[in-house]
Amino acid sequence: MKGMNWDHFLNRLGEALRDEESRRNLRVVIGRWIRRAFLVITVGYALALAGLVGGMRWIGEQHMTLGFLLYLPRQTFLLPLPFIMVLTLFFDWKLVGLQIAAGAAFVAFGMEWQGRSVNVWKGTVEEGIFTVLTYNRGQHANQSLQPFKNLTKPDFIVFQEAPLRAQRYGKAEGYEEFTSHVSLGEFTLLSRFPIISATPVMAKTAERERMVAVRYVVDLGGRHAAIYSVHFASPRRTLGSYARGGFLYGVIGLPGTPFNEKRKKSQLWWDDRIEQARELLLMIEQESLPVILAGDLNAPSGGYIHQLFKSTLRDAHAEAGSGFGFTFPGATHNPLSGGGPWMRIDYVFCSSRWEPVACLTEEERPSQHRAVAVKFKWMDVQSPPAESSGGLPLTGQGP
Repeated sequence: MKGMNWDHFLNRLGEALRDEESRRNLRVVIGRWIRRAFLVITVGYALALAGLVGGMRWIGEQHMTLGFLLYLPRQTFLLPLPFIMVLTLFFDWKLVGLQIAAGAAFVAFGMEWQGRSVNVWKGTVEEGIFTVLTYNRGQHANQSLQPFKNLTKPDFIVFQEAPLRAQRYGKAEGYEEFTSHVSLGEFTLLSRFPIISATPVMAKTAERERMVAVRYVVDLGGRHAAIYSVHFASPRRTLGSYARGGFLYGVIGLPGTPFNEKRKKSQLWWDDRIEQARELLLMIEQESLPVILAGDLNAPSGGYIHQLFKSTLRDAHAEAGSGFGFTFPGATHNPLSGGGPWMRIDYVFCSSRWEPVACLTEEERPSQHRAVAVKFKWMDVQSPPAESSGGLPLTGQGP
């Protein structure tokens, strides 16, 4: 190396290796520096995981690169951990506990693992208890929903990507309990209770206006409630365009660089999604009825859009679910996820007038989306019904 005094270095090394005591002292010094290095690596890795969780949650889709990272299997970010642990065992095994704690914290907060058990599921057995099942029927791979439906005995099934399916389900064997059913656009609702109205919820994007949800009003024994079925646009095309490294424009597209315009253009798509979420939540905040919101947000849990919904509504999985609750993609060849889903993008939320009692995510079905069922308790069931439900009036049973 330029500027290095090799004679001085070799003399010092020779003195360090001169006798057994000198060699022992050298080993102590080297061991101390190695332990310090692994301490720095451990603390740095733990801080990086914490920063990633915080960045995804509070920035997330507001930054295109973090938005992209949300859709990766979260297990990806834990891949360095076993290698660091194995190497650490040879030099300072005490650090392994800190490394395990960092990984466990990421699983709990970054992957939203819920340790509670949901081992009992019964139908509606008491007043004020209602069960909602949500399912994106697109790419269902001809897999029947009936086993999960029969297990959870829902009062409502909220479908997305199910255009004009109301009449078919109304006549289908095994769905006789749903005496009221209506389709509007891609959305279909099956209900054991009368559906009073259905209103489309439109949202503007940079390209066009589209229906992102339907607001249903249902009559629960003389008291009304609003059920929102939601489906935000798929990010598949945008994420596919990042396959060759386009997601890095969020990092390298600084003002004054050639990539700045590409970054701004790509960020517009994410900004549209955030604005749609805000508009929908503003509408819900103005509701006078108890609200249940269910559907496919196409926004992974732990991200900024998910945090927006959690700031206004109660996340049923977070309050009453178990495990990761992953719903997409249903069947994969990804070894990190064990061949199953690695994202939670299908949700059930509720307003404060509901309490999630139990939340169950469907297991072991190779449909692209997994269904989610939630049992709710109506907190103010004795309160009088709302005077007006709004929306498009229906004629009672059926569409």
